[in-house]
Amino acid sequence: MDLEDKANYFRVPITMPADMVEFLEKMGMRSKRTGGKKIPNTMIVRSAVRVLGKLDLNVDGVQTEEELDERILDACRRYK
Repeated sequence: MDLEDKANYFRVPITMPADMVEFLEKMGMRSKRTGGKKIPNTMIVRSAVRVLGKLDLNVDGVQTEEELDERILDACRRYK
């Protein structure tokens, strides 16, 4: 990715509990320990959002984060 691409990026502040941040850090470091490069947290989140965009995710009427989790898992199971 070149700098020109990043010129079109927006900074989006997100909050998450410490265990989620720790998960992202461990995932990024695992890549480095196994011969790759450390994956930045922002890259992991961008990738996850891109994958969500490819799913047939029905968010109609969702009221809780847990319900959204289940909808995402259901969409993953149906993905072909």
